[in-house]
Amino acid sequence: MPKFSDAEKLYDVMRDMFARVAAQDPKAFDEMVKARLTVRFQVNQPSGEITVDGKTRPPKLTYGAYSGRPDIDLDLTGDNLDKLLSHQISATKSVTNGTIKFKGNILKLKALLPVIKAGNAVYADVLKAHQLDK
Repeated sequence: MPKFSDAEKLYDVMRDMFARVAAQDPKAFDEMVKARLTVRFQVNQPSGEITVDGKTRPPKLTYGAYSGRPDIDLDLTGDNLDKLLSHQISATKSVTNGTIKFKGNILKLKALLPVIKAGNAVYADVLKAHQLDK
């Protein structure tokens, strides 16, 4: 059974996670902002789209369709996003082995890693708060 039942549940969890990252580790976004990096997570199962726009401080988060053009597109399932944030899979290895489909400059991916790492630190608590920790 998928971790996220629908896009709204996915968005609720991601909103909470990014809010906690911003509150607990605001420097996590520094590299993204410095690189002016925009990353779009194109999620399927459930279908949804989350964009982190590092061209502003704090980064602008969009849940649903994004009108701009991201620097990096990550195409993955909801379960693989869950595994990435639970630190069960590595972002770099998942991109290189095709678990996560990637479009963009691979060298820019490095600026996203501190955000993923900060997300790893709060994700279990976010899942618990949303009763998805089973």
